[in-house]
Amino acid sequence: MSDSCCCGSKKPLFKGSESIPADAIILFDGKDFSGWVKRSDRNAPAEWKVENGYVEVVPGTGDVCTKELFTDCQVHIEFWLPLMADATGQARANSGVYLQGRYEVQVLDSYGLDSQHNDCGGIYRTKAPLVNACRPPEEWQSYDIFFIAPRFNECGVKIASARISVLHNGVWIHHDLEVHEPTGGQLDDNVSEPGPLMLQDHGNKIRYRNIWARKL
Repeated sequence: MSDSCCCGSKKPLFKGSESIPADAIILFDGKDFSGWVKRSDRNAPAEWKVENGYVEVVPGTGDVCTKELFTDCQVHIEFWLPLMADATGQARANSGVYLQGRYEVQVLDSYGLDSQHNDCGGIYRTKAPLVNACRPPEEWQSYDIFFIAPRFNECGVKIASARISVLHNGVWIHHDLEVHEPTGGQLDDNVSEPGPLMLQDHGNKIRYRNIWARKL
């Protein structure tokens, strides 16, 4: 079958790609995960499983990081959580999206809960989402994250903390939130330096797709 429709336009690279900004860096297109490495060895390729247009956590292989490094950025990422009906709390489909490898937006099955900082959409150890925008497990969800890196003066003294805004499934759950320090589980504490996008292996088979970023 042809990749073009009758009007001659090509099919999108992957689902949702028709809305990707022209200056976006494609971090995962549903097929190629070669731009990612293991957190534990930044020279070793990530070992998560790619199939059917998504990448799935392989529990025990560890967190994964982009080779690309970022300061201020916009990130789009979609995730799918397995139904873990017998699990509770932090054991229920846990993962996380780390800006610069240091600031976590929690990924968790928190559907229907009174959300806390460690529930889905929470900035871990920092702030609960403004509203619980979660869909039930086994449905695709999205984050659109706007990250402003900390600022330092010419003497290396921090003069402004990181700031994060997040849309969860199209709903604002954080707006220009000041985050004073890394949120736990971070790659390092070198907050004055660029860092990767990092995804967490918390032992659950979370799926991700349609990952792109813009440098702001």
